[in-house]
Amino acid sequence: MNDRLNNSSIVAEVARQAIKRIARKVIKDLSQMEVTLSGDDSELAKTWDEICVQIQFEQSHCWDVYDETVRAIVGGYVQDMPAYEREAIWHQTDNGMDWHCDEPEDRSPHNDVETDVVQYITDAVYSEASDWSNKRIRAFIDRAYGD
Repeated sequence: MNDRLNNSSIVAEVARQAIKRIARKVIKDLSQMEVTLSGDDSELAKTWDEICVQIQFEQSHCWDVYDETVRAIVGGYVQDMPAYEREAIWHQTDNGMDWHCDEPEDRSPHNDVETDVVQYITDAVYSEASDWSNKRIRAFIDRAYGD
């Protein structure tokens, strides 16, 4: 039993490190993108700025475009990551945990690992966006949502 706990801790740490690394890369990519849909007079100059504002306050009618962009970037990194990291992350997802809790003879093959992993990392990126701030984001928020 103790070995099982240690193995679970190792898998969780591998997943945590991989998620952290990929999330940083995705944020860097989005921070370099200058495609914004908030208008020419907006303080928001980067795609990441817009995602942060929409996560923190309200999603615009353009949210699906941003979400698809984030998922595409995450998906590219997931395809390039080693299989053991993908599996480690998958075991942190709801489907992975359910599979792990099943009796070995009741487990079905897990075929949709990539979709679950992309969702899990995307959620981590959005979690970072919920706390992210900079001068442009604060100025936009003050103007759009201020007193």
